[in-house]
Amino acid sequence: MLSLDHCPKCQSNHIVKAGFASGKQRYRCKDCIHHFTVLRKSTKKDDKVKRMAVDMYLEGLGFRAIGRVLGISYGTVYQWIKQLGTAHQNTYNTNLHSDQDDEAIDIVELDEIHSYTKHKKNYCWTWIAIDRNTKQVLGFVCGKRDTKTFKKLYNKLNASNIKLFCSDYWKSYQEIIPKRKHLKSKTQTFAIESYNSRIRHYLARFKRRTKCYSKCKKMVENSLNLLFAKWNGRLSYV
Repeated sequence: MLSLDHCPKCQSNHIVKAGFASGKQRYRCKDCIHHFTVLRKSTKKDDKVKRMAVDMYLEGLGFRAIGRVLGISYGTVYQWIKQLGTAHQNTYNTNLHSDQDDEAIDIVELDEIHSYTKHKKNYCWTWIAIDRNTKQVLGFVCGKRDTKTFKKLYNKLNASNIKLFCSDYWKSYQEIIPKRKHLKSKTQTFAIESYNSRIRHYLARFKRRTKCYSKCKKMVENSLNLLFAKWNGRLSYV
């Protein structure tokens, strides 16, 4: 029930419980002897519950599983992830902003990982860039596995301050990255390959054998915004 800390008639905070009426808690003001009943039920969840739900989501549980464990609606969990993911869209990495744009980066590893949207025949590819030395996620883009999508990620990065790009032999990398700054080798993408396996471990919608999948690309992006913010030490729960 919605708790009150004052009398609605005289605004006094000297109130005590005074039984129930139709199953609802009644209160009595000790100053004006006014009796009143709480008519509305509070729908606000405790901040600790919200934080716990986000942590559980980033540990690999789905919306419905979190709802069952915490005793809340899975729709509430969905809204929390959606809101926080959108809020972290431009804050999961400081390297996306001007205060660190002038810092040179020695090696950036690139790779792509797939998930699904709507059904498991509709692939959604996520292109990711990480700094090998700091292990910071520099940026990502979701879409198709084509050059147009990778170009969006490349344009997000300050390529002039990156000394070397390492990737596999996928053609899209060769079409965009200058040859003098591009090293093509599967042995030189070890850091980002380990990140790909961690993504599949910590996000249910990326697991290979699961009933969880995304209904839209936006939720893939929101989930990665939160996960990368956590890995980069930028996660905020408000």
